[in-house]
Amino acid sequence: MDNINREYIDIYINSLIKNENEELERFRKNCEERQLPIIHREVGQFIKLMIKQSNAKSIIEIGTNVGYSSIFFTQMMENLNGESRVVTFERSEKFYEEAIKNIKHFNLEKNIEVYYGDAVENLDKVNETFDLAFIDAAKSYYKVFFDKCVLRMKSGGIILSDNVLYQGMIASDDLVVKRKKTLVRNLREYLQYISEDERFITTVLPLGDGLAVTLIK
Repeated sequence: MDNINREYIDIYINSLIKNENEELERFRKNCEERQLPIIHREVGQFIKLMIKQSNAKSIIEIGTNVGYSSIFFTQMMENLNGESRVVTFERSEKFYEEAIKNIKHFNLEKNIEVYYGDAVENLDKVNETFDLAFIDAAKSYYKVFFDKCVLRMKSGGIILSDNVLYQGMIASDDLVVKRKKTLVRNLREYLQYISEDERFITTVLPLGDGLAVTLIK
């Protein structure tokens, strides 16, 4: 349970979500058992809706981990003959290598490209444009990631920033622990930036650990 919604609400919402396929569900459960930071089920359902509604064919992702979200996004785009594409970045060598194995297991090597190393640097190597962006990496660098993604978004593109309410700490000083003060301050400044800048339209949803949805005008 996080500090965004009451546990019984999360349980009920998740009970309404239909599993996409058994293999992907086994992958999710394995990640959950290992306590890996993958997208919350209800966040994934919302992203699925966004992908379908926008007919997205290209997604840029910051924070691959073991590849679950990249694989999930690609399967939701459905068009797996090479047109649907995810470009993702992972700085942990361990997770990068595992993500490559998982992507091969799902036969999605042609659809998903994983960059190993620092995303701030590697983003400059990408010259493509994308329909959607998903940011789920080092929280203190969200603004840097966001600004670099903006330059690579198609007209009307949407950037999703995950875990922006950070266990409720962003909304309440009473929940902030001392060692997280700098991170909380950075996230608050980030949310203020994407909410007030006239170039964007942003809403923050209490899904998972908080999801910011930003439309690039």
